[in-house]
Amino acid sequence: MKIFLIYLLAFILTKISSVFIANMLIRCGAVRANFEGKDIPVGMGLTLFLGIIPSYLLINQFSLNNMDINYLTLFILTVTVLVGFIDDIIGETKVKGLKGHLKLFFTEGTLTTGALKAFVISLVSLFYSLKVSESFVLFILNLFILILTTNSFNLLDLRPGRAIKVYLLIAAIILINYPLNQPLLLVFLFALIAYFPLDLKQRAMLGDTGSNLLGISCGISLILNFNLSIKMVILAFLIILHVYTEKKSLSVLIEKNSVLRFLDNLGR
Repeated sequence: MKIFLIYLLAFILTKISSVFIANMLIRCGAVRANFEGKDIPVGMGLTLFLGIIPSYLLINQFSLNNMDINYLTLFILTVTVLVGFIDDIIGETKVKGLKGHLKLFFTEGTLTTGALKAFVISLVSLFYSLKVSESFVLFILNLFILILTTNSFNLLDLRPGRAIKVYLLIAAIILINYPLNQPLLLVFLFALIAYFPLDLKQRAMLGDTGSNLLGISCGISLILNFNLSIKMVILAFLIILHVYTEKKSLSVLIEKNSVLRFLDNLGR
């Protein structure tokens, strides 16, 4: 019962903080036009962070297993949210895509907030992969799964609810196959239940703050639960996704497929 109440706390904190964070962002002018041209508070992934972290800290007090990993996870989530929020608030909107930010840095020596975010997330992913990997091959797989999964959720967060739907699907697959000892996923699920309606109804935008948070946590869950063979498949899929989106639009692909289009529009 205590554990359930802690998970419920993530829901409550997310629900309450969403009101205050949205008002704060609007007052500060942190709004962005969405795909329909509506001005929406951006960086609302901060509400997920405020709901998740206290609950995850409390959950860890009931677990004596992998304490170092759990606190390293908290550190990585915090750093990822911070660089995402910086990108949301003061980020350059003219530079598009990871490739654009990195190209500007390496050709002109200009550090954009997008490039800063990429470097920091790569660095924390490196530390995390070193900590959890038992071999060099696993280290490489874990590292690139973390980096590419995080960026994949940036690619997904172009329509209301899309990134969250993908996260929920992946979480369901993991929980069905590995139902025991999944505090990170469960805390995220309770927080997302509270936040999801705001995203679907275009009242809040995750921004890089939220998409990075979902991406890095999803990547962590993937590398902690699946074996080497499945990780190779996951990494191959992520590489294909990134190569595809460098040349073509993911939204156009979804619109052309009736099943994907139905799922993408579901709930809006």
